[in-house]
Amino acid sequence: MRWLLLKEVLELNPGRNAVALASTDFPDTLFADHFPGIPVTPGVLLIEMAAQLSGRLVAVTASQRDNTLRLPFLSMVLEAKLRRFVGPNQLLRIEAEIEELETLSAVCRARVLCDRDRVASMRLMLAFLPEEETKLHDRALLEARERSEFQRLGLIGFPPGDVRVASR
Repeated sequence: MRWLLLKEVLELNPGRNAVALASTDFPDTLFADHFPGIPVTPGVLLIEMAAQLSGRLVAVTASQRDNTLRLPFLSMVLEAKLRRFVGPNQLLRIEAEIEELETLSAVCRARVLCDRDRVASMRLMLAFLPEEETKLHDRALLEARERSEFQRLGLIGFPPGDVRVASR
């Protein structure tokens, strides 16, 4: 299973909000044990979808603010409500908005919708690695992967420059 869960970014408004599509088209083996006879997408995957979109939104916003590439990671699930089962092969709409953006972290509110029904809502904290720690990692490799992912999601540009959704 790949961990690139978003299919396409539909809206990206730096400093405010973003919207993306995702799908629960996971391998049958994932659903075989979760749960036998009642296939349910694990809630942690719904949270991860929202975290990935929140991360893109925060990366663009903070990178433009600081005029350097900032890559956040999920550091805490502050609140999560799983409201309804989500089965296999469902198309989901993920919505994220920035609540707080600080120097070392951000808080986003996100929700997951299936057929216009809210199936999950959450508040997520994302953190940035301190500058001295980023030197310990292969930054060029990480940046190349992120550039590729931005393109795959239908985004034009790369932070700290302007980023926009490609015309459909």
